[in-house]
Amino acid sequence: MKNINRKLVWITGASSGIGKELCYKFSEEGWNIALTARRKSELEKISKILNNKNLVCSADVKSKSEVKLAFEELFSTFKKIDLAILNAGVYQSVDCKTIDSETFKHHMEVNYLGVIHCLETIIPKMISQRRGHIIIITSPTGWRGLPKAAAYGPTKAAVKNLAQSLRYDLEPLGIKIQLFCPSFVETESTPKGEHSLPGMISANKAANLIYNSINSNSFENFIPNNYLIWVLYLLKFFPENLSYKLIKWRTGY
Repeated sequence: MKNINRKLVWITGASSGIGKELCYKFSEEGWNIALTARRKSELEKISKILNNKNLVCSADVKSKSEVKLAFEELFSTFKKIDLAILNAGVYQSVDCKTIDSETFKHHMEVNYLGVIHCLETIIPKMISQRRGHIIIITSPTGWRGLPKAAAYGPTKAAVKNLAQSLRYDLEPLGIKIQLFCPSFVETESTPKGEHSLPGMISANKAANLIYNSINSNSFENFIPNNYLIWVLYLLKFFPENLSYKLIKWRTGY
């Protein structure tokens, strides 16, 4: 198959963790790939390993102008966008005994506004194509507050609400919107030694499970779809004091 006929996926946060492993998985499956992250040198290392036509278009998703330039380079090269996986994100543990507003601001700029900056460039092109697929990576921390996640969790709640709103306008235009919610995944930003993170999986396993579910008709997809993540999901419906005590017990916090 000629490169021009292969589907194109744009992956943000592609330099490490789930994003990096998604690049390898999509390459194995014959996709062309556009890789975006801040660390261009890391992207170039990954690019050399990939078998298919790929493009390194580095950008900090916090910057609207950098995202715009990256997407313009992508579209100029491939003339289309089939799938966007908006995966870029940061996590920093927060001790709520001392609040630093800059930490919260940084999380919102990357994890929420970073998604908005990408959508601002993607959506007009997908509308003109009359087709497209957008996946936003979220987290169980968006379902209810968890220990040390006071800066991170609200951003993931925000992108879920955002994706829910996007569906009303975009699905009638042929643009598929999905949320993928990995549980605890071993990455560079995974907190070490703070409290128990039950059911930890590798970034490689998470990427494979995500790839295997991209044709799902489900709006919100759990990675992995097991009892543990369902327990975390259902806790938001429990009485607050019960959820609080169960989470304290399970995390050992």
